[in-house]
Amino acid sequence: MFSPRQLPCFVLGLGIALALAPSAHAQDAAPTINWRSDYNAARKEAAEKGLPLLIDFMTQSCFWCKELDTRTFSNAGVATTLTEKFIPLKVDAGREPGLASTLGISSFPTVVMASPDGKVLNTVVGFQDASKFTDSLQRALAQVTPPDWMKKDLGLAQKYVAAGDYARAISALKVILDDGKGRPVQAEAETVLADLEKKAAGNLDEARKLQEAGESAKAVEMITETMRTFPGLQATKQATALLTKMATATDFRSKERSKRAQDLLQQARDYYKSKEYIPCLDRCEVLLAGFGDLPEGQEGALLVNDIKANPEWLQSAADTMSERLGGVYLALADSLLKRGQPDRATFYLNRVITAFPGSRLAESAQIRLEQLQGTTGIRPTGVTVGRP
Repeated sequence: MFSPRQLPCFVLGLGIALALAPSAHAQDAAPTINWRSDYNAARKEAAEKGLPLLIDFMTQSCFWCKELDTRTFSNAGVATTLTEKFIPLKVDAGREPGLASTLGISSFPTVVMASPDGKVLNTVVGFQDASKFTDSLQRALAQVTPPDWMKKDLGLAQKYVAAGDYARAISALKVILDDGKGRPVQAEAETVLADLEKKAAGNLDEARKLQEAGESAKAVEMITETMRTFPGLQATKQATALLTKMATATDFRSKERSKRAQDLLQQARDYYKSKEYIPCLDRCEVLLAGFGDLPEGQEGALLVNDIKANPEWLQSAADTMSERLGGVYLALADSLLKRGQPDRATFYLNRVITAFPGSRLAESAQIRLEQLQGTTGIRPTGVTVGRP
């Protein structure tokens, strides 16, 4: 019991103690980490969920293993990251020496971080405090987290597929898949590409059936359409081989050659009428090179002579080519920027400015260079473009 004189001192002391004690809500409690214990099951879960795997190799007698548990894994930020963005697995190397030996783990604690497909992303040997360990986690995540351009390109590829523009979809998907491995977005891109491969293979099977039924012309049309619609796929390579085999028949080759010449001439005529002289000249050059002995090749020569005899038409063709070339350089620069190659992008942007001064293309290139100067420190070569 406290005397009346002691009571005020006790109340004051209690008040100070309560004031100094941390509030239950002063900081968020760390979530409980759901440590997996079965290696094969954890690997499977990581692959299915598209999340990286984190393996904590420890032993019961290891002092720093316990410190890692009590000081690092108990941190709210670390525990939240492990719970939400990893599949955490704890392996007692004293009880399961086989796995540690297979992975070359000889000191403890050792934490291994791997991508969903099993590629090692980062290894931490020894104790790290919460701050340093968070940096290690972020470095591993950066290797499996897709950059913004990759997610954007996947979205575009999916839109192209929905619109039936398979050629552009394939191009976008291959750019994604060429940029390393292991990211979940790349697994999704592989799935989309595999579906397109099935579509192309289905067309090729149909072409084979038409060939077997004696409808060679229709088979060639389907093979040609498959090659145009699904460029770069395995089924397309098979279609090319089949078309080459079919072309060995003399009679068939003669008929197809005549039909090809007629198609090219019709295209050249259409472009000539619409005053699109570059594609017209392209078709005529093919006619002259491969079908000069046919009437279609001779008519193609007349179209070429007609265009070359008109300076105004040639000027229009040259302007069109310049516009296309400048557009290709700009697109190439944008692609290099996506790939993280600003130096090469700067080279092509300066080429546009130098080759097409005062044009809309040069102005667009100058704007991109100014943006690069502000974001990467790369400076233009000094070439400027007059603004209208």
